Amino acid sequence: MMTRRDAQRGFTLIEMLVALVLMALVSLISWRGLEAVQHTGERLDDRAEETLSLLRVLGQIERDILLHAGEGVLPGIAFAAASGPAQANTLMPPGIAWSADAGLGLVRDAGGGRWQQVRWQVQDGRLFRAVGAPSHLLPLPAAENGLVVLERVRALTVNVWVANQGWVGPEQKVAANHGNAAGLIGLEIALYREGLAADQPYRKVVLLP
Repeated sequence: MMTRRDAQRGFTLIEMLVALVLMALVSLISWRGLEAVQHTGERLDDRAEETLSLLRVLGQIERDILLHAGEGVLPGIAFAAASGPAQANTLMPPGIAWSADAGLGLVRDAGGGRWQQVRWQVQDGRLFRAVGAPSHLLPLPAAENGLVVLERVRALTVNVWVANQGWVGPEQKVAANHGNAAGLIGLEIALYREGLAADQPYRKVVLLP
């Protein structure tokens, strides 16, 4: 038989308040944890998209270089990057030119027996790619009206790999009797981004045929 004292047993008001406080603390901790996970996911998504953008840009530069015109297309022509000096007797292959001011310029195969000028250049922290109209007649139309392909770019540099010398700057002169790109094996394209790791480049090595 239930007594009066048994009927009055249960949680006190203090116990209820303590339980509510504990539940509130657990909920707050869980919310902060979910918020941290969400922010981490957003940062990872941003990094992944940035990495994909870099890979696309470096891949496009590689394709442009591999399609560059050879000596059979531009016989005896000292191709120059747009707004840059002629690149005669420097360590660059035919159809490709480098200037610290004008950037990387080249003549590439546009298909159908046509060729076009392409220019990669950094301006105001952005990397531009300009493409001229394809043509089978010289002089080729200039590469103008560049499009922004990557933001937050501090610099674009080019080095060349020469047999028995290693990586050297493309501005290095070679003897006239050796011709352009004597012993040239590949090009190293480096992109420097703005930010904490501004001194660490993203590199792409392109082996030349």
